[in-house]
Amino acid sequence: MHLNFFAAREHARDLREAAARARAGQSPVTRVTLRRGAAADRERLEMLAELDSAEPPLGPVLVAEVDGRLRAALPLDGGAAIADPFHRGAELLELLRLRAAQLSRS
Repeated sequence: MHLNFFAAREHARDLREAAARARAGQSPVTRVTLRRGAAADRERLEMLAELDSAEPPLGPVLVAEVDGRLRAALPLDGGAAIADPFHRGAELLELLRLRAAQLSRS
């Protein structure tokens, strides 16, 4: 029940923000950030994994945020990626895989 409430609340907030941006003439997504996950992300990674019906990653990860909200994560140890099923996770996972490849070459 908690997960359904969380997902519904997040989705409603996203819709309100997208509508406000559309009225203001802005694009639906204003900022995508790719970065290394931090210890402070643990709770958000657990919630993201729960939304994706997956186990949260335990080791180092790259994360993708859309407008400050964690939407996808890619474990750097080769584990399974997780993404918010209510958003376009496939595109974010492609970006994370590209960034991981860049980091492995440096």
